Amino acid sequence: MPKRTYPGRRTREQWRALPRKAREDLATRAQCDLFGSFRHCRNKRCLRARTCCGDDPSGCCDKLWRLTKKRPKTLRDAAFRLHRLPDA
Repeated sequence: MPKRTYPGRRTREQWRALPRKAREDLATRAQCDLFGSFRHCRNKRCLRARTCCGDDPSGCCDKLWRLTKKRPKTLRDAAFRLHRLPDA
C-alpha cells in the first residue's frame, strides 16, 4: 500500500501526474487547512466544512496573510514546506 502523504491524499505518482496548476491549488488548500484560514473566509461553505471549499483557494490564503496578529516566522516556515511540494 503506497503512502498518501501529498495534499489531497495522493501518492507521489498521482501527485506528479497532475498539472502544475492543480498541484498549486491543492498545496494552497492544504496551507489553508493547516493554518485554519477558513475561519476568516466569507464563503459560508468554507466555514461549514472547516476547510477551503471555494473556487479560488488563494482567496482564503490571502485573507490569512492580511491578519494583523500573526507569527511571521511560523507562517513563513510552514508555508515554505508546502510550497516546495509542487516542485517535488
